[in-house]
Amino acid sequence: MAPTKWRVTAELNALAFAIGSVCGLFPTPVVAQDDVLVEVETGRLAGVRQGTVAVFKGVPYATPPVGPLRWQPPQRAADWRRVRSARRFGPVARQRVVGGAGFVTSEDCLYLNIWTPAGADESLPVMVFIHGGGFATGSGSEAMYDGTELAKHGVVIVTLNYRLDVMGFLAHPLLSAESPRMSSGNYGLLDQIAALEWIQRNIEQFGGDPGRVTIFGESSGGRSVSVLMTSPLAEGLFHRAVAQSGALDGLETPLVTAEAQGEQLVVAVGCTDRPDPLRCLRARTFEELIVGGSADVGPIVDGWVVPEDPRRVYASGRQHDVPMIVGGNADEGTFSMLGRRIPIRTVEEYTAFVRGLLGSGADDVLSYYSVTVDRDVFQALNRFGTDREVARHVRQQARWMVGTNRKIYAYLFSRVSPQHQWTGLGATHTAELPYLFGNLQFAARQGDLRTLELADRRLSQTMMRYWAQFAASGDPNGDGLPPWPVYGSTEELLRLDDEVVPGPWPRAEALDLLDRLFNDQTPDSDLN
Repeated sequence: MAPTKWRVTAELNALAFAIGSVCGLFPTPVVAQDDVLVEVETGRLAGVRQGTVAVFKGVPYATPPVGPLRWQPPQRAADWRRVRSARRFGPVARQRVVGGAGFVTSEDCLYLNIWTPAGADESLPVMVFIHGGGFATGSGSEAMYDGTELAKHGVVIVTLNYRLDVMGFLAHPLLSAESPRMSSGNYGLLDQIAALEWIQRNIEQFGGDPGRVTIFGESSGGRSVSVLMTSPLAEGLFHRAVAQSGALDGLETPLVTAEAQGEQLVVAVGCTDRPDPLRCLRARTFEELIVGGSADVGPIVDGWVVPEDPRRVYASGRQHDVPMIVGGNADEGTFSMLGRRIPIRTVEEYTAFVRGLLGSGADDVLSYYSVTVDRDVFQALNRFGTDREVARHVRQQARWMVGTNRKIYAYLFSRVSPQHQWTGLGATHTAELPYLFGNLQFAARQGDLRTLELADRRLSQTMMRYWAQFAASGDPNGDGLPPWPVYGSTEELLRLDDEVVPGPWPRAEALDLLDRLFNDQTPDSDLN
């Protein structure tokens, strides 16, 4: 097979720089010996070879959305003349809390990162990861998302940043009025779409196949995947989709509601009475804006990026014609309790909580999620929270896909890692990520790989093979892998644990009960 374009470009550039150095054209080295050069639409990049994988970090996919471009759709990145170093991550989006040392935050944040098998002789499937964090935190450069191990399974891995919080999801009537589409607020989603457009135009240079792009995301990244499945702007930009703990879980915010929230922010930061409120707003710092604004951010039904409630699109079978994987973790509820600091410790407090939430339906819920002694309250809340907030929505999204010509696969991750055995959180929210990326130090107790068991290593390899095979063909099944059934009338999902086997939904009758009680799985139930 012919070598990939990035490989040819690297070899020719290395030869040119070697000749130039001998002839005195370049008095100082322009690239390092282990640099890998590639030419994209805006100029040349110098990544680095790390063993069998070539890595390109901090690649701009759009113009910095700063100044007058704040709260505007992303624009194409500008050209550069010299070789641009792609050895370091770019800045991450402005956010209220930034985890880890060395992270630089900036509104200039629209960068992506690429891991590609070095010297691949064929076009490889591409996997684009959309990070989670409630649309308010996170980045594509977090260490857990390092794509080195996953790329070794014959795929090109891309991670990306997108605008977050008030920078990514602020709507306002004046912002809508200045838009040709009369839309505002979905700038973070538009960033994700712009990254996918960049990938279509450039990924061949890295050995990737633009006709086999998989988007996969976790938490709000998974919800982004679910929403992009319904966005006309994303049609044709990806060919498989994976939503991890990110199924649609209710009505997305209508534009009129989001605009009203934006108006409250303008008042709070003192821009309402200015001659040009938007100019005033664009001059405010991030710190000033978050003091005046709400942290409750996310996709908006704006009539353009998200034309209508995504649940209605799924329910009528109008989502994009691509196969999909949906799933969640067995103990999602422990993460929710930790984040919300729920002060419930006794049976009496638990019973009062459920009755206050559900009223007349509480007795049935208390029978399914029964508890008789205080020490069992935590796990009862965990099961109830997992089913109410994640599992039933995953099941419904899978059900919507059944009966269409799109294959759907469902999973339940239930392996409790050594780290979470220690913390007591079980197979909590995000617990699958170290296994999927092959970065098991995040599953080991206090990062000590010696605490891992053989089951952890086997499960990680199995998951990476499933996801890579799905990216390659649209079907996760492959030689030597336990069979993963297509989701259908029997509603079998794949259990990812010490053993990888198909099985039914845990507590299926309780899920049915919660669907009836909350009545939010039918798209028209709260849209009228």
